[in-house]
Amino acid sequence: MKRTLCHGIFLLGGLLLLRQAQGAENIVPKGFTPAGAAARYGTPDRKLADGSIFDYMDGGGVVYLDHGFRELVHREFSDPRGRRITFDSFTMATPEQAQAALVDTRIAPAGGKPLALAAANFVYRFTPDYFIYMVLDRSLIYLHVDDDNLAEILDQFAADILASAKEEKE
Repeated sequence: MKRTLCHGIFLLGGLLLLRQAQGAENIVPKGFTPAGAAARYGTPDRKLADGSIFDYMDGGGVVYLDHGFRELVHREFSDPRGRRITFDSFTMATPEQAQAALVDTRIAPAGGKPLALAAANFVYRFTPDYFIYMVLDRSLIYLHVDDDNLAEILDQFAADILASAKEEKE
C-alpha cells in the first residue's frame, strides 16, 4: 500500500509538471529562443520569487492592483539578430477583472485596433514597436516586439498562446 501511494503521488506530480509545461509562458515564438528564465512577481503582501509587481514596474503596478492583480510572469525571447520579444502575463483574481484591465487606458492606451484572435485584444503599432494586449481567462497578456517588421511573428505568437490554452482546457 505504501509503495502504491508513493507511486500515485509521483505520477500526480509528473502530471502537474506536464500541465504547467503547457502554460502560455512556455510557448516560444518562431525564430526566437528564451533569453533567460521566467521571472515571477506577486503582490506587495505576497511576493513571489522575484519580488512584487513594484520590483518590475515601480509605481505603475498600482493600476494592476486596482484590477485584482495576483501574479506576473515575465519572459523575454531573442533571435540571432538581437531582436527581442517581451511576454507578460498579469493574472487577476477574476476573468472580469482581466477584461476590465484590457479596457483601462492607464494600461492599454486608447486607439488600439482589434486583431482577428479568439480573445478580446488590442494591437498597437508605434514604429518601430508593435504591441498586443489580450485577455486569456483571468490573465491580461502583453506581447511586445521592438521591430514592427516582426508583427506577423508576434501575431502568430499570440495565436499560438491562445491555441495552447484551448488545448489545455480540452
